[in-house]
Amino acid sequence: MNDNATKKQIIDTMCTLVAQRGYDKTSIGQIADAIGIKKASIYYYFKSKEEIFLKLVSELYEDDYLQNPLLLQANIDVQTFEKEFLVFGDALIDSYFDNPDLRKVYAEIDLQTTRISALKEMVDAASERLNEFLGDCITNGIAIGAFPQDFNVSVNAQLLYMVLVGIDSAILYDLPIEPKAVWHEAISKLFTRKDSQ
Repeated sequence: MNDNATKKQIIDTMCTLVAQRGYDKTSIGQIADAIGIKKASIYYYFKSKEEIFLKLVSELYEDDYLQNPLLLQANIDVQTFEKEFLVFGDALIDSYFDNPDLRKVYAEIDLQTTRISALKEMVDAASERLNEFLGDCITNGIAIGAFPQDFNVSVNAQLLYMVLVGIDSAILYDLPIEPKAVWHEAISKLFTRKDSQ
């Protein structure tokens, strides 16, 4: 096995064990045992359990979902633009339901941000990128005529961000909500309150 494959296996195993046991109850020894390598071999690739966890989180927080070019396209029509906002949120929601173990990992990330400062910085940076992306989408919406020129980009981006955070939390903690219905209603309200600030 080459170095990249071994690193990936370590990270994937960390993900599995954190989903099963939580971060605090996962050890380097357990990762090594699950892979079938010596504990010392893990330290060839990573200095600590925390470093493995941070690499895992870094990979989970890659911003692939922010690469929706249609939401930022200058020549998109308003109807397609609104539809793409729905698709964007639906895809995020689907990603939570596609892998229940991953939801457990995200809940653990949420818990560990109070203990691991580097993790909090990563989560804060990812949140900022999402908020900026939503702002860029709304700015494009103004440019294509979906929203009026004086539409408050910052406040409306924060509104959508908070809806997504609320949906995320509700899903993580298995609260009885209809996440797609909530997202669709938020988008519907955004597009019908064009003169809102």
